[in-house]
Amino acid sequence: MTGKKIFSSVLVLMALFAFACAGIQEKDAKSPQPAQVQPPKGPSYLDFNDILVPAELSKDASGSYITNGYGRMLVRGRVDGSSVEKFFLTGMPATGWIFMDEYRYQGNIKMFFKKADKISTILISENPMDTRVEIWVTPLR
Repeated sequence: MTGKKIFSSVLVLMALFAFACAGIQEKDAKSPQPAQVQPPKGPSYLDFNDILVPAELSKDASGSYITNGYGRMLVRGRVDGSSVEKFFLTGMPATGWIFMDEYRYQGNIKMFFKKADKISTILISENPMDTRVEIWVTPLR
């Protein structure tokens, strides 16, 4: 009778071992694979073909209106307003824009640039939730 008990005990232990191993294999199969590291997205041209926009800002289509290459584009993102200012001060001349002037008023930054045939104004407004940037391009007459 002890032989039957030993045989039953060994059989139960083998079954438990088999179930435990199957559970480990399932966990390994379900564990997430390491994510592919994406290179950081760089600045891009959105609606205006000569104005780069920082990668941290996304277009707000409801606040944008562009026609024939002129109009208003609204972009938003969680970024420091002074870093956006520096981005435009260094990036706009690279595409032929000439810095004219800027002023600050109640935490907002207003920048003015020109080309031979158009003017661009950029308004940077910070609030607790995000930074809002209005980019205007108008023809120069």
